[in-house]
Amino acid sequence: MAETLEQGLSRLRGRSVRIREIRREFLRSSSSFRTERLHVVLDGGNPLRVFFKDLNPEHQMDKARTVREFSLASSHRELQMYQSVLSPAHFGTLHLYASRWDDRGLYWIFLEDGGRTLLRSFADVERWTVAARWAARFHAATRDLPEAQTSFLPRYDHSHYRECAERVRQILPNLEAGERRLVSGGLDCYAKCIDWLGARPRTVIHGQFFGQNIMLRTGHAGPEVAVIDWETAALGPGSFDLVSLSSGKWTRQQRHALQAAYFEAYQAETRQPMDWESFCRDLAPVVLYQSLKWLAWWGHHRRLSHKFSNFMKELGTVLEEHFATG
Repeated sequence: MAETLEQGLSRLRGRSVRIREIRREFLRSSSSFRTERLHVVLDGGNPLRVFFKDLNPEHQMDKARTVREFSLASSHRELQMYQSVLSPAHFGTLHLYASRWDDRGLYWIFLEDGGRTLLRSFADVERWTVAARWAARFHAATRDLPEAQTSFLPRYDHSHYRECAERVRQILPNLEAGERRLVSGGLDCYAKCIDWLGARPRTVIHGQFFGQNIMLRTGHAGPEVAVIDWETAALGPGSFDLVSLSSGKWTRQQRHALQAAYFEAYQAETRQPMDWESFCRDLAPVVLYQSLKWLAWWGHHRRLSHKFSNFMKELGTVLEEHFATG
């Protein structure tokens, strides 16, 4: 670990860096991959805090093993995001200090330590609007990246949306009668949206833009965000990240505030006029897709989490508010 970190820091700083000491602190908050906070002392006595993540799927936490695939592709995707797309200067994302990727099963990344404050710990919607504006700026900046820079990312295309429908159909036999009626109704509406969704403009998206993947840091002009855990990054509609951020127990007024923050920031960044009513209307099929996507996922693991029931509520709400007349 010291050797890898020394090489990465030396390359990053353009001069030889030596490590005098590393103290390792396992993070009990690790939910999927093993993570540690490294207290590093560099030669000369300078301290450095480092966030270490072991991306080997064979080393996942016990709970994650029951729900996650043992795929190296998503792990590699996170490293590639830091190497090819994410920029601390432009997006405020964490610095990639070093990485190791070899056939001995050492799949490591060493990142800047962004602290301990996650957005999910706060119910103040104003803090969440900071994340909504960040997402808008990120989507605007990454909507026209060259293929060479994003070829490693999966695409939300027509086949992707059709596969989602098939995964939902697979859980239908295991649902209770009332649940089955609701999900079947959602599938009927979703089938009519697939062509529209597949034709939407794509940008780089996080894929799980929830509060647990957004860190809050204090900047000179107020709170800033650092988005983490990029294994689910993809090329898809930017509105998918927005509906992820605005899902959950928000009131209609609070959800409106998050949507408005994104709308205003995206319009300002792209300098393209946008219609507010069309923007809001176009969110509904994306909310429908997200609800069904996560129902298909948690339908196989619903005993492990309350999230299945949460997305059932999301599905019921979007159908009632936007698809009741078909």
